[in-house]
Amino acid sequence: MPNEAKVYQQDLIKEIKSIPPEYFPNLLQMIRIFRETAFFNSLSQKKTSIKQNRYPLRGLPFKYFEPMEAVAIDDWETLLDRT
Repeated sequence: MPNEAKVYQQDLIKEIKSIPPEYFPNLLQMIRIFRETAFFNSLSQKKTSIKQNRYPLRGLPFKYFEPMEAVAIDDWETLLDRT
């Protein structure tokens, strides 16, 4: 580890030691959020994979079964019974 990184590490440890323990959950959450957003490359890779899988069924064949059949007839009867 380079000297500069060791200095930062020591400073971080000093700061953490000065924080009351009841704030540790918040600090941990902040560190995790920082880590996720600081590494832009990993986030951009995640976004790319999300865009690629956005429509996983696109291009697959599909088949209609009885396309002229009425839809949700039972629902209409339920509505008519309530009035």
